[in-house]
Amino acid sequence: MKFSRKDVFTVPNILTYIRLLCVPVFFALMVMFCIDPAADMAKTYVWAAFGVFVFAEVTDVVDGFVARHFNLITDLGKVIDPVADKLCQGFGILMLGVAYLLIGRWPILLFAVILIVKEVLMGVFSYYFMKASKRQVEQIANKWGKAGSALNFASLVLAYFALGLLCYEGDVYTAGNVIYWIAFAVFVAGALVAVYNVVQYNVGYYRDLCRVRESGILDKLDEKGNPIEGAEQGEDKE
Repeated sequence: MKFSRKDVFTVPNILTYIRLLCVPVFFALMVMFCIDPAADMAKTYVWAAFGVFVFAEVTDVVDGFVARHFNLITDLGKVIDPVADKLCQGFGILMLGVAYLLIGRWPILLFAVILIVKEVLMGVFSYYFMKASKRQVEQIANKWGKAGSALNFASLVLAYFALGLLCYEGDVYTAGNVIYWIAFAVFVAGALVAVYNVVQYNVGYYRDLCRVRESGILDKLDEKGNPIEGAEQGEDKE
């Protein structure tokens, strides 16, 4: 994997940089909300944070479309795009869980922990399979991972929208409460899909790793997955 200077300023990568910059802005706004959820300014902070979060997620969709449609996929983008995604999703769910905990609704924090642990495990196992297979096991997104991401995004948007409405009183508060329970149900579905995805992902890649080991190809590759010079010639002579 090589990073070239011209890849730094492609449109998809610039959008990814913007998404990365959104993370500290979003985090600061949510911290201000969490300091005093009952304050008059709390509404402003949570709606601003909601706007930043949605904007960041929109940039994710746009940069993926542009990269594929205009053939602007780069090795740099393959590295920073998933990092930006994990940071946005991670901070999004974590701060949401803390905010709801402060207003007496702790279960959302439980789902936040489940999803964060899932992402950490996926990262650890992904690194293991890449290292153990010398990059011969191709790791790609599957339908369950995509379904889980869609559910997580939907639940986050609904939950942040509900959080903003819960800052008010009367009918607006009631509407926020209804949306909160809808978001809660989506969180449950997303958590179940996440757990299943971790299991089937690692079982599938373990089987792929076993097949690669049995093929004998790993003996012909160095630690980085590059062919060992002379390995094939030596085998041919035998």
